Amino acid sequence: MRRCALLLVEVLLLGCTGDPAAPHLARGNVLVNNGKREEAASEYREAARLSPKAALPLERLGDTLHDLGRADEALAAYRQASARDPGSITARIGAARVLLEQGRLADARGELTLALRDQPSNLYALLSRGNVLQREGNLKAALEDYQTAVHLKSTNVPALYQYGLALLADGQQEEAQRTFDRLVKVAPDSPEGYHGRARGAAARGDAAGAARALREAGERVAKDARTQLAEQGLTGDALERAAAETTRRSLAQMRSETAFAAFASDASFRRTAGWE
Repeated sequence: MRRCALLLVEVLLLGCTGDPAAPHLARGNVLVNNGKREEAASEYREAARLSPKAALPLERLGDTLHDLGRADEALAAYRQASARDPGSITARIGAARVLLEQGRLADARGELTLALRDQPSNLYALLSRGNVLQREGNLKAALEDYQTAVHLKSTNVPALYQYGLALLADGQQEEAQRTFDRLVKVAPDSPEGYHGRARGAAARGDAAGAARALREAGERVAKDARTQLAEQGLTGDALERAAAETTRRSLAQMRSETAFAAFASDASFRRTAGWE
């Protein structure tokens, strides 16, 4: 009730700013938070029409269309946002996300490089470009982006996790292990550090160590998913559905990873990992 009241106040306040697009933006945000993305997209479109120079309504529209699985429409919205504001890093990152999912790696990297030109310390853009570079097979360049991100924010969970995995892929097992240990220390309730430890143990052929770390990671997935989704604004039934689905996908992905394929059929490994 308190959150609904605050959102209503936001709608009323934005409606008093004199910007005819503001109430539509606010209503769109409320609808997204309640899982009503189709209705939210309509509100963001109307906000974009009423404020023809603003990039924000189109950025929000792109995010919502992406969540609805309408990738081409989302990309068009992000591109329109960039045309209105070439310095919009949100639009660049959104476009890169769609392009990456479509397998258009060079185009995605180009969008992220443009974003980093304007905001070279943006962690999300750095990590995203690192992911693209890694998929392109340019591991050294990916490592450089991940390392830069860690230096900028030494306690950032995604930065430490992706840096550790890249070190592992580069054969730097000891440095990777130190990175995952550091991650567990700074974020003991997050699954990433334990999952990294599991990947490291698997690379060393330590099935028992990998299984124990996987259990630790798995026990943290549901709470972590719910916390992150709540921070994004989801509430009520929409939050519970999204958290359950995110948890299911995360656990399924762990169990299907090729890193653990050598042990996956072993009953003892599966029991210790919590897969049975």
